[in-house]
Amino acid sequence: MMSTEPRVAPRVAVIGLGWLGEPLAKALQALGWRVAGTTTTEAKAERLRSEGINALVWDINEPLPSAWPVGLAADTLVLCVPPGKVDDYAETLERVAALAAKAGVSRLLFTSATSVYGGLGSKTEADAGPDSARGERMLSAEQAVRHSGIPLVLCLRLSGLVGGNREPGRFLAGRSFEGGNEPVNLVAQEDLLRFIPAIMARHDWPEVLNASAPHHPSRREFYTRAAQLRDLPPPQFDGGGEGKRIDGSALSRWLNLDYRVTDWFAWLAARKAQD
Repeated sequence: MMSTEPRVAPRVAVIGLGWLGEPLAKALQALGWRVAGTTTTEAKAERLRSEGINALVWDINEPLPSAWPVGLAADTLVLCVPPGKVDDYAETLERVAALAAKAGVSRLLFTSATSVYGGLGSKTEADAGPDSARGERMLSAEQAVRHSGIPLVLCLRLSGLVGGNREPGRFLAGRSFEGGNEPVNLVAQEDLLRFIPAIMARHDWPEVLNASAPHHPSRREFYTRAAQLRDLPPPQFDGGGEGKRIDGSALSRWLNLDYRVTDWFAWLAARKAQD
C-alpha cells in the first residue's frame, strides 16, 4: 500500500546569500527545498523573504549566539562565505558549524577554493598543498569544519568564479601582470547551479571534490579576449609561467553530469551576444 502521508520537504540553510548563495537558494527552492539563509542587511533580507526564502540578518563576525537560530533549522547546511569577509576564518566557520551540529544538522557542504593547491601541473583532489597564505587559510577552514561534529561534510573546491555579475573582461583590464602563459582555472555560475543541487540530492558524498571547467586557455589569451569583447583595454603580460591546471573531472563523473562550459571563448562571445 502506498503511503498517504505528505512528503516532508528537505530543509537547507545557506550561510551567505551572496553571488552564489542567493541563486543557489532560489534553485533549491524551485526543486522543492525549504530554504533559509543569512545576509548582513535587513533590506536584502526583506527582499528575499518576499521571494519565499526565510532570510535572517546575521553577521558571523559579530559574537555568535549560544544556540543555532530557530529560523535556520535545517537538515543540510551550506557554508558559502568568502574568506575575505570573515575574521578568523577557520575558527569562525568551525564555531558556526558546531552550533549547527548541536541543532541536528546532519550534512555540511562547504564552498572551499582551489587555492589549497600549490605548485605546478595538474591537480586532483588528493594534491592539496598550499603555497600561499590564502591557500593555507582555506585548507585550515576545511579541516576545521570537518571537526565541527556534523556527520557528513563535503568540501567543494571552487576554481575562479565567473558569470552572473562577475564579468571577467573587467578583472584585469588595462593592468600589467606576470605569468601570461599560465592556464586559467575557472568555473561558471551556471554550472555550479546545476552541480550543487545534484550533489544535494545524493547522500554518498565524498570528502572533497573540485569544480573547475575542462578548458584551460592561457591567462593572456582569455583575459585579452574578455577585455576586447567589452571594449576595455586588454591587460599586459610579461613572462610565461607553467602554472597549475585544476582537474574538475571527478565531480562530473560522480554526478554523471557534464560541464556546460567547455570553451571559454565561446562562453565569452555568448555573454556578449546576450547584452
